[in-house]
Amino acid sequence: MITCGLDLGAGSTKGVLLEDGRRIVATALAPTRGHAVDAGRTVLELLAEEANLFPGDIEYLCTTGGARYAFPDRHLQVSDITASARGAVFLRPGVRHVVDIGSQSSRAMSVSETGRVLRFKMNEKCAAGAGRFVDRCAKYLQVPLDEMAPKALASTKPKIISSVCAVLAETEIINNVAEDVPLPDILMGVFLSLAQRAYVLMRNVGIQPDVALVGGLVRSEAMVRALERTVGAPIVADPQAPHAAAIGAAVLGHSRLQKLSQRPTPLAAAEV
Repeated sequence: MITCGLDLGAGSTKGVLLEDGRRIVATALAPTRGHAVDAGRTVLELLAEEANLFPGDIEYLCTTGGARYAFPDRHLQVSDITASARGAVFLRPGVRHVVDIGSQSSRAMSVSETGRVLRFKMNEKCAAGAGRFVDRCAKYLQVPLDEMAPKALASTKPKIISSVCAVLAETEIINNVAEDVPLPDILMGVFLSLAQRAYVLMRNVGIQPDVALVGGLVRSEAMVRALERTVGAPIVADPQAPHAAAIGAAVLGHSRLQKLSQRPTPLAAAEV
């Protein structure tokens, strides 16, 4: 039984194929670039190629993310909060708190042992509290995205960004450059700024171990270290956590498919 989860996000579209609700057989990613449906179909092709399957071999497709309603071939859609929580617990069963720093928004969730969301809190829709802020800072500072984390980890005195508005935060960064603040200290300040905003959300829902970070910034060691420093506790950063929402969608799709397969047909019911 092969189920697929598609996370149609603002920055990227991610996909996962799951066998029997237990084993990940393929993952894929493509930039969304404002065309979620096209990106979703591209990801489906990449998944089928990696798993050596035909698209028709996928028995159930569950979508999540901001454009989850837009994908016409879906069987089911679920919220990204629900999917991220379920995916995080699938990857690490001991997780009870999930932090998702997405491209356009961030959220913190308290979850049960089955991955059910107990409480959640989202940011106030400002770019300074989401992953897009890292992209914008990289452009202003003319640092390639893949070099931001290694350079930030060389910081000795991070310059934390105090402004809660993205525009004012960028102005603050420009002032730091003018004052000859070392680049590593500015970069680590960017990650600590995101971590502090996430921490406010986390406290609102109640922090309890284990805490997992999901989403694209899991790949950034500087982001993980900044969050650990702010929270004062280890952070679970699974290598597959960037696909957590897609994984959760595939898991939920498998659960729904199982329920549908157990329903008796009208004829069978009549015979009984």
